[in-house]
Amino acid sequence: MRQQDPSGAAGPTPALSRRAVVAGSLAAASVPLLGGGPAWAAASPTTSLLAPADPVIDPALEIGPPGPVEPLPDLSAIPARDVPRLAPRAASTLGAGRGGGPPRRYADAASVPFQFRYDDFEIRELPIGIEPYHMTSPVPLVDPGVHDSTGVRMVRLGGRLYDHPVAQAQYGLHLMEAHRITGNVTYLNRAKLQAQRLIDRRTLRSGAWFYPYPFDHRLHGGPDLYPAPWYSMMAQGQALSLFTRLYQRTGETKWKGAADATFASYLLPAAAGQPWGVYVVDGLLWLEEYPHPKAVRGDRTYNGHMFSAYGLYDYWVLTRNADAKLMLQGAITTYRDVWEKTRVRHWRSRYCLTHGIDAGQYHSTHMFQFVQQYAITGDTYLAQLADLWYTDYPPYGVKGNIRFSSGTHTAYKFNSAGTVTARTKMTLARASAAPSGDRVKIMRQTGIWYAITAGTLAGYYVQEYSPYRYQVGICAGFGYKLHRPGTIAVDAPPAYSIDAAGLMKSVPTTYRVGDQVAVDGRSVLNGREHVRLVEGPYAGRWLGFGAVIRG
Repeated sequence: MRQQDPSGAAGPTPALSRRAVVAGSLAAASVPLLGGGPAWAAASPTTSLLAPADPVIDPALEIGPPGPVEPLPDLSAIPARDVPRLAPRAASTLGAGRGGGPPRRYADAASVPFQFRYDDFEIRELPIGIEPYHMTSPVPLVDPGVHDSTGVRMVRLGGRLYDHPVAQAQYGLHLMEAHRITGNVTYLNRAKLQAQRLIDRRTLRSGAWFYPYPFDHRLHGGPDLYPAPWYSMMAQGQALSLFTRLYQRTGETKWKGAADATFASYLLPAAAGQPWGVYVVDGLLWLEEYPHPKAVRGDRTYNGHMFSAYGLYDYWVLTRNADAKLMLQGAITTYRDVWEKTRVRHWRSRYCLTHGIDAGQYHSTHMFQFVQQYAITGDTYLAQLADLWYTDYPPYGVKGNIRFSSGTHTAYKFNSAGTVTARTKMTLARASAAPSGDRVKIMRQTGIWYAITAGTLAGYYVQEYSPYRYQVGICAGFGYKLHRPGTIAVDAPPAYSIDAAGLMKSVPTTYRVGDQVAVDGRSVLNGREHVRLVEGPYAGRWLGFGAVIRG
């Protein structure tokens, strides 16, 4: 019997049994949604696709938007010897007036000229595999990006090449990872070129090094003009990470000196008309990505604040500097305590607090920054916030093959407000498939949607509804970096494995309600969310998302 489309553009998505999901993955003869495929009972589309709103964010003219996430590792990246040391801690609570007692303040670090709230987070040195900026594959040896004749990363504006401190520091960090992965000294030498360019162009203030932007910048394309030179704590933080790692890798003292001078920029109070980037707003420490060059104000950019904090982390790993640890604790406290102001329920988060604009693809960046903070601190509250962000809006850049069951399906086009501008129905005599270029939410619509990129439905969106329509296999993978505690919520939940073709197999478990487990990631398997077990007799297998309460 043919299945009818069970959902409309704004309709609910009823629950399906696990058996239905598995049965859907076992369907045999699927055919692509291309010319010569099954006949359709369809109306012809009459309007072109207008994608949901996704404003272009210009974060200090970074190299580009954040890339798609790397796939989950086969199993946890934490060496067995480090698992006890990196055990998670109980969730923290928010700061002043939020149930956490009076604000904590420091009194014994006179070299830090700020007063701010902070929680005394444990700061852990992380093993290779879960530290900030970790990569699993090297950047190309032949650089496809914009660079000058020496191989230093540049940006091209108005037909002219400009130095760009974030671009150079980011590229240097990528090159360092490529050297670690391959051992090819060409990568290391090129990373040194990026770092040396930063040093050569530095600006001094009270002995601290700042890295100027040599072009004017209009913040978010609006009326607020930042005339050159201007500075960014995101650039300061990524330069600090690059210098620190170069010293660790090479032992060359010039890089340690550069790191020390860059860290000194974190210890200077804000001063209008001078290089600055650190200030306190409402009792919280901010590492400002866009400090105004003429006034003490900024954007309070969520992602840039934490990228800057990664520099503090790297410097602390090298030096165990107490001031770096204190400021890192303050930066993480800020990121945690303003989450309610940054979040947009059931949608993408805000890019910054000052302007509150849509984060676009940086919503995924926020999500993964929460996970990185969880790894650094072990604080499960931060992992819970990462899960909340994941639920509000799925990870960016998920592509794959969408399976359609036999029966009738409805596809839609939407304008930027989420209003339906076109729809078409198709009826399949047997299962079929089509490629998707993204997995998204759409304004004012329920559920998750696939953007079909080829075949009869090219330019349309279809709603995820397993086992009728789903991306085959594992998608939207999201690793927690640390093992995360969980409590079994149902008796004897089945544990699943899945192969590249989307075939799911299950084994019965002996778990009972209340049993403790550990998980290391969540993903969507054939259109249904699961978490992956990382310890015990079922390690590497998946449990249904609702079967585990995550700490």
